[in-house]
Amino acid sequence: MKFTSLSTFLTILTLLVGCSESTVDPDAEAQRLMQLSRDWSAMVGSGDLESAIEVWADDAVMLPPDMPVLSGKAAISEYVAGAASIPGFKISWEPDSAHVSKSGDMAYLIEHNVIEIDGENGEKIVTYGKVVTVWRKDSQGQWKNVVDTWNAMPAPAD
Repeated sequence: MKFTSLSTFLTILTLLVGCSESTVDPDAEAQRLMQLSRDWSAMVGSGDLESAIEVWADDAVMLPPDMPVLSGKAAISEYVAGAASIPGFKISWEPDSAHVSKSGDMAYLIEHNVIEIDGENGEKIVTYGKVVTVWRKDSQGQWKNVVDTWNAMPAPAD
């Protein structure tokens, strides 16, 4: 009798554990996250900085080149507003690849960006960057950027 009860208990426990595991499709989540990044770039490109700021988590960290670490949405927002006020400033980026955790709640993207500003003599100054962003799902299941860092790379070959 004890053996049957234990066997039944273990069977039920196994079923419960099996049912509680999420069925995350990492490839689908990767595509979803890459599209979010493209949409985010378009948001910034259109000047919708208020919406763009909402893509960062409240505790996000930005590591811009040659600058101190920016911690939190307020510091990042100030940086973004300052960059947007630079004459001729434009930024766009494109994800190259996405890597999603098995649990589906953390991911990172490898991306590249293009930044333009007006030079002192009216010429366009264009820089190219390689980017790593780290993402986490929030309590509502929405992807939020938690780490954003980039540095320069050579211009792409024509």
